[in-house]
Amino acid sequence: MSLIQYALKRLRAYSFFEGERADYPPTFAEELNYQCGRILFVVAIITMAAWLPYISLDCQLHPDEFLIPYIRVGLSIVSLIIFILYLTGRFAGYHMMFLVIIGAYLAISCGLLTALTKADSVYMGGYIFILTVMAVAPVDRRAALSVIAASLMTFFTVGYFKGISFDSLSARYSFLDLISATLVSISFIFLLHETRYRSWLKSKKIDEQSLELRSDKEKIDKLLLNILPPAVAKELKNDGLVKPVFYESATIVFADIVGFTKITEKLTPDQLVRELDEVFSSFDRVMDKYGLEKLKTIGDAYMFVAGVPVANKTHEIDAVLGALEFQSLIEKINQLKTCKGRPVFEIRIGINTGPLMAGIVGEKKFVYDVWGDSVNLASRMESSGEGGRVNISETTYVRIKDYFETEVRGQIMAKNKGSVAMYFVKRIKCEFSSDAAGLQPNQRFQKMVSML
Repeated sequence: MSLIQYALKRLRAYSFFEGERADYPPTFAEELNYQCGRILFVVAIITMAAWLPYISLDCQLHPDEFLIPYIRVGLSIVSLIIFILYLTGRFAGYHMMFLVIIGAYLAISCGLLTALTKADSVYMGGYIFILTVMAVAPVDRRAALSVIAASLMTFFTVGYFKGISFDSLSARYSFLDLISATLVSISFIFLLHETRYRSWLKSKKIDEQSLELRSDKEKIDKLLLNILPPAVAKELKNDGLVKPVFYESATIVFADIVGFTKITEKLTPDQLVRELDEVFSSFDRVMDKYGLEKLKTIGDAYMFVAGVPVANKTHEIDAVLGALEFQSLIEKINQLKTCKGRPVFEIRIGINTGPLMAGIVGEKKFVYDVWGDSVNLASRMESSGEGGRVNISETTYVRIKDYFETEVRGQIMAKNKGSVAMYFVKRIKCEFSSDAAGLQPNQRFQKMVSML
């Protein structure tokens, strides 16, 4: 791609026409540098060629001033060098300096040209135009004022030696135009500088507020995801409600601390909360490990479900693995408590598999919950179980018996349910376990489960 094609491509996608920025520079100097960068590309292109057509006219108007053509060509050379440096992309932090250099060359050279031609009205008009343009350049006001001062000093110093006189009426008119243009430029430099500064402050404040809003939104989203499953939280945010969903098969688990009332008598309220937090926090980590969904804790009871809200074919196995790990965690925590003389916990776990409804009800302090006879039976599995054991219903037993060692309990009376077949889960079968305790499944286990 040629330089001209590249330049045209950059011009079509020129940053001057870009949309809102993602963020704003931390300092006003960097903001000015950014604004200079937005126009430097076009300015460099224009000034490379702007003065070249005037050379033949200069030779006709003032053939005795041999410096004028060199000054004209000098602007093209300076602009070309800056244009090349800009295209390299290595000098992004110097855009304002580059624009000041071009502006300084323009203004000082115009002052010199006008002085060399003894304030020729043709050149005076161009000089006044350049001084006016300096007022709108997005450079630091000190740089802009310094350039104007250097330009005027050049004009009057060289003009003095050239014998410029403002005695005639037209000369005085030109002189007043120059002074007026200078005062207007200085006024606009201060005005635009203040306007840009205030605009940058406002944009910076809006940017900071946007960051705060994004941060707050992330915190709210994170909090919502701690309360609700991701899919449910997304539905609630998008639709403002969550439609109840029917699941043909899911596994519900209740875990309860045995004799919790007596334990509370031995602990202060602070100690009690810390004890529960230690246990339930370890249970929360099991949820993530097996893809389970914690529903709620009520006092000393912990309730979770497998196969909801994302249905799967392994929810019974996932739930039993989680329950067995609950028991293992309690044993480890109790060993530490015994060494420190703290009261130990013993949990009773009940599991049932069956159809249920899941969703959110109410408008305030909503929670994701499940309903159905299967949930009630799971609760009865827990209350009809024994401390330190995992008690399961027959529907769960049928689905997990090939993978876990179980103990038949027979028909057990359950409150409001009558006689119900129940089973204890002991461990993963030896051929499917990677550890002696039968808590960790091996590759054979995982392969068989993945084929369900």
